Amino acid sequence: MIKLTNVTITHQTKAEQLTIVNDLTLSIDSGEWISVIGRSGTGKSSLLNCIGGMLTPTKGSVIINELPIYELSYREKQAFRRNHIGFIFQDFKLLPQYTVLENIILPSIPYKNRKVLEQTAQPLMKQLGINHRCHHLPDQLSGGEQQRVGIARALINQPSILICDEPTGNLDATNRDQVIDTLREIHNQGQTILLATHDEVVAEQGNRYFELNQQGVQVR
Repeated sequence: MIKLTNVTITHQTKAEQLTIVNDLTLSIDSGEWISVIGRSGTGKSSLLNCIGGMLTPTKGSVIINELPIYELSYREKQAFRRNHIGFIFQDFKLLPQYTVLENIILPSIPYKNRKVLEQTAQPLMKQLGINHRCHHLPDQLSGGEQQRVGIARALINQPSILICDEPTGNLDATNRDQVIDTLREIHNQGQTILLATHDEVVAEQGNRYFELNQQGVQVR
């Protein structure tokens, strides 16, 4: 369960202080797929980063599984993100000099045994259809394959929440649909997904969606 109470997020520019999210209160159940839609600059990424423990709200509280995450110390928040949140990005964020398998496990190597991580990665790669690409470099993959590597990396620690920030934004329609199918399969297994997008086709995959605009947040 994710609960936001009276959350306000502001950004300070040279000219003024902008309110990106204003006094937002909402609850998200475990296993839901929530799509966050809106034009660029409406705060989609800010909202997801706030839920993911990356951006402290100006006001309000964020509680995940009864834990108020912004009352944690810096190290406690790091551990919480590592163990409970998986992040998928628009630009994949793969390291070009490392193989598919290495990209999946590298962020977790400081915290877990490498052999254990490799064993965990094998069924993930098979599930995502990239096991035959295990030893390939990112520039040898299609955009959809690169994003599936990003999904595997996000899932390696079995997070309770998967946060996806425009995960199909750099993909053509074919690769977009493949990634949607992959996320739908993961969601059907009980994964909680929070996904920001400007693509209505992607947004409609969710159980509910939040539309961010100048008037605030409209829940549908």
